[in-house]
Amino acid sequence: MSIPRHRTGLMLLLVVAALFPVGATFAAQDKPAKAEAQAPVQQFPPTYISTEGHRKLTPEEWKDPRICGQCHTAQYEGWNGSMHSNAFKDPVFQALWALAEKADPTMRNHCGGCHTPIGISTGTVEFDPKLGLHGGFTAPEVAAMGVSCDVCHTITGSNLHKTAVLEHGNSSYILNPGETKLASLTDAESPFHKTGYSEHHAKSDFCGNCHNIFHPGNNFPIERTYDEWKYSIYAQNDIQCQDCHMVPVEIASQVADTLKRPEELDDPSLEGFVALGGPWRNVVHQHGFVGGNAVLTALMGEADPDKYEDLGRADNQEEAIKRLRSVASLKLEVTPKDGPLTQLKVRVTNERAGHHLPTSLTEVRQVWLEVVVTDDQGKELLRSGSLDDHNELPQDTVIFNAHAVDANGQHTSFPWEIVRFTDINTIPPKGWKYGKYYFNVPADAKDIKVVAKLHYRSFPQHLADILLGKDAVKVPSVEMVAVEEVIPVAALQAASAEQHAPDQP
Repeated sequence: MSIPRHRTGLMLLLVVAALFPVGATFAAQDKPAKAEAQAPVQQFPPTYISTEGHRKLTPEEWKDPRICGQCHTAQYEGWNGSMHSNAFKDPVFQALWALAEKADPTMRNHCGGCHTPIGISTGTVEFDPKLGLHGGFTAPEVAAMGVSCDVCHTITGSNLHKTAVLEHGNSSYILNPGETKLASLTDAESPFHKTGYSEHHAKSDFCGNCHNIFHPGNNFPIERTYDEWKYSIYAQNDIQCQDCHMVPVEIASQVADTLKRPEELDDPSLEGFVALGGPWRNVVHQHGFVGGNAVLTALMGEADPDKYEDLGRADNQEEAIKRLRSVASLKLEVTPKDGPLTQLKVRVTNERAGHHLPTSLTEVRQVWLEVVVTDDQGKELLRSGSLDDHNELPQDTVIFNAHAVDANGQHTSFPWEIVRFTDINTIPPKGWKYGKYYFNVPADAKDIKVVAKLHYRSFPQHLADILLGKDAVKVPSVEMVAVEEVIPVAALQAASAEQHAPDQP
């Protein structure tokens, strides 16, 4: 039986349609090419830095910060001597960077993307194995100035949608150096360069480009300062990083206590000129970006006022110490247990940091409790957290940080080796944690005195010895807050009696 030609064609079409749904054949063929075309291109892998139009940059395209300082004097003086200005020169960072380079050459861009954006984006950073103890890096002068004025004020946006974790971090910024300088002022004008408004510069997202770091190989979150803020009460109340780190510590404390932004405080101390010849502003943002790093001066030598690169370093250090001393509080809770056994709980509250305490490289940062209990005869009943003769902490110290391990499960202080944290004991914003201790009260004691102190330092002594050489520097620490109480033993005994009294029928 013959089949009409038109029906033959129809049947063939139905068979093809059954085997390959409409568009499926071509879609399947097109998908790989399309996906490849849409895959994010990393100009400076493994960082997520990009340039507008993916154009190549040269060091000559960037302005020397000293030029900016001729009109923006206060901003320049704040930046100079700051961690941003010394991001490339910091000897601790240089040593870590050198060791990372030797372990994995891709770490050159990964680390340098936030410490010398100009050097990485121009491809002008070089490693010299003969520099320092472990080797060191060199870059053109403008690149060695770290995170400079021109770096921040020519960032046009973020590449968070291109990152492996779809979040800000790992140098996820877009650069466009040129005559146009961007800031959060809507009416800025300058006779020397073009100006542009950028909402991005007033948001924590801007800071998150570098203050969120995840491992480029395994995507493990190593530094989560931005994320810590993002899920805090500060973010819920629209308090941005700039609201605390670009104002004096006294204003930052008010912001933390009231959850009001600086412009809402109506404080005359914030007023001034942003630029020479510019209009009077209600809020002038400082550019020291001070956090908790108070060790830079000790590590780089005392500041020399005759050297422009040292200008402001001592002020930056003083401000960092003030911030550390304003951020936390302590509360003592003493409870009698069985017989002479007594429990001491020290409550540590993160009162004013918009991120965890500590933050950033929490595997090396140290916030710890030092506790001493004595009786009225001066007899020591308890001691914990006192630095030893080698400037190290005893093993029983209550310390707030994170414990990192490598792929073999061994402890590591090197960020490029971290695969996970086995313990995280940092204190979230407005949160608190306890240090717990036990001691015995002598039978003849009348009073006991409890002294508790909270200390901070950026890294332990043994790490400094590894990075800088043994005994090259004694790592300083800062006493953040202290509390002292004298407790009558009679009061403890009364509390114990009440605690153990039988229940009344």
